[in-house]
Amino acid sequence: MKTTLAVGIGGFFGAVSRYSISLFLTNTGSFPIATLSINLVGCFCLAWLFTTFANRTPLVLGIGTGFLGAFTTFSTFSVETLLLLENNEWMKAFSYSLMSVMGGLFCVMIGTWLARRRMK
Repeated sequence: MKTTLAVGIGGFFGAVSRYSISLFLTNTGSFPIATLSINLVGCFCLAWLFTTFANRTPLVLGIGTGFLGAFTTFSTFSVETLLLLENNEWMKAFSYSLMSVMGGLFCVMIGTWLARRRMK
């Protein structure tokens, strides 16, 4: 019950933070820079958190699964990519997809590396 509550509270704050940042970071032209930035930061933070704290306490799950899970979103990425494709902006759709996937993997690698380095 404690873990479920922690994830729920974290999810609330993650969703509100995501929405607030998307209002602050306006998209450049039709390129979804806000979602890309949010997802890359979230990838880094989740990798760092789950590498640093292998013990999944309610607090760690509240931050990781709750906050960061609600903060980042694959569904928004997918919808924005589809909108770019429907508007015949193939290069932007390709660039956005490539930057999201490769950038996300890179951020996960850096977050994991920093966390492991800190633990030595």
